Amino acid sequence: MEIRGVDGVRGIDSSKVNKAQRKDSVETRDINDSADISMEAKQRLEEEKIKSIINDTPDIREDRIQEVKAKLERGDYNNENVMNVVAEKIMKALGL
Repeated sequence: MEIRGVDGVRGIDSSKVNKAQRKDSVETRDINDSADISMEAKQRLEEEKIKSIINDTPDIREDRIQEVKAKLERGDYNNENVMNVVAEKIMKALGL
């Protein structure tokens, strides 16, 4: 078969083109492909998973807000033990 050129450019004679030949030797058939994932890539994947979870978690937990409101209304926090614990935590936070 001959491929003719365009505008006077000589074509290609496919009978003269070297054809690639497949080697079916034992060496090429026994090779297994493999891939290694670096620790850095694994760490980045884990970080992306954590970021996704954080982004999907609401900033305000309505269930906890409702629970605390109910405790305030019932007076659960109006006792001396709770007030002492809160006062100690405030003083510790202020470095006193």
